[in-house]
Amino acid sequence: MIWTSALRLLPLLLLPLPLILAAAAPDLSATHTLFLTTLPWLAGLVILFLSLGFKQSRLLLMSLHLALATGLIHLVTNSGIDNPASYVALVLLGLISPIMQAWILLTPERSTLSRTGLVRISSMLAIYISLAYLWLHQPLILVTLLPSLPSNFIEFLFSSVTISHAIFWWQLLVLAGTTLLGLLYRRDDTGVNLLLGLTLLLILARADAPLQGPLYHLLGQLILFVALIRRGYAMAFVDTLTGVPGRRALEHCLASPGKHYSLAMLDIDHFKQFNDRYGHDTGDQVLRMVATQLRSIGAGGQLFRYGGEEFTIVFKRRSEEEAFAALEAVRERIAHYPMKVRSPDRPEHDTHGRPLRERPAASTQVVNVTISIGVCTRAAGETPDIVIKKADEALYAAKRGGRNCTRTPRPESAQKKGRSRNDFARSRN
Repeated sequence: MIWTSALRLLPLLLLPLPLILAAAAPDLSATHTLFLTTLPWLAGLVILFLSLGFKQSRLLLMSLHLALATGLIHLVTNSGIDNPASYVALVLLGLISPIMQAWILLTPERSTLSRTGLVRISSMLAIYISLAYLWLHQPLILVTLLPSLPSNFIEFLFSSVTISHAIFWWQLLVLAGTTLLGLLYRRDDTGVNLLLGLTLLLILARADAPLQGPLYHLLGQLILFVALIRRGYAMAFVDTLTGVPGRRALEHCLASPGKHYSLAMLDIDHFKQFNDRYGHDTGDQVLRMVATQLRSIGAGGQLFRYGGEEFTIVFKRRSEEEAFAALEAVRERIAHYPMKVRSPDRPEHDTHGRPLRERPAASTQVVNVTISIGVCTRAAGETPDIVIKKADEALYAAKRGGRNCTRTPRPESAQKKGRSRNDFARSRN
């Protein structure tokens, strides 16, 4: 858990790195400078193809937004930050970029090549191209806007930066609001969006620094690349409903499990009847609840969704007895967990539903879900397929023995069925 949290914080720790690298190498040769400015665009091209392949239109739009904003900053600062048209262009960019990020994050994801996806890409290109056109061909229009800007849009935050008070706080305010809304609406890319916003803020803060812009552009594209790789891994190995590793991840785990391990097959009792009675949406809730409970399995067990209502747990370097004790503990915990089934005619809006939740007897039923488990330990010379088959046979023995129990392949080790407050197929008001 600590290691996972540290990995999530790693991109934040990398944000000062371009500043350090830019200060350490102030005078690069023309060849090295060209390579450094070209590298982020090559990374963006890789992200383009990966995003299309993984069907991740939001990450593609983020990459395009970062590239266009950074490219525009590099374009307008070539003539010097003291150029009035350049400064106004940077002010407009500072106003537009956080709104663009909020739009990318909060709008529903659509296929990149769909009509909606193409309109979004075209709209983004049109905004940045229009601003670049004004700076290149109609700079007087930008210059005439300068006297109308409030003083806090003109005064730099510090003497060593190229961002004004207003733009700095505007960027932070919109970025903070976007992040909160992203968390509220459970957008998967909220963290990536926050990192890109901070990256663009740092680029604008030192728009006149020749190396800082390309280095931060490269860092932003690398963050998106890692996000795409993680998304591709999740698509291949993680079950979307329960959030636990799926069948392919199990096959990968059993490709080299070691010589000593135990394996358990688990099945939710009477799951079909539960689906028929309460509906598939509630059945999905049951699957998620069981997966959540199984995640906390002891003895170092690795959880996988085998398929349907079946799960598999692999206990590396654990004996059958150690695995059995951990499985019995989680089986009892699930059997005594009060699963609330909400009324099918409940209000969809949370404001109307909250008063009803204060009266659970009128709007909910409570049922107890149970599971049956078969577990065995690998014997010398047995392949993973044989171990799975033995665990499956033990699982069927648990089913025949009355369900809600754990069995091993040895008849003498058959355990008495555990008791829960309510059977799976029964409920109480």
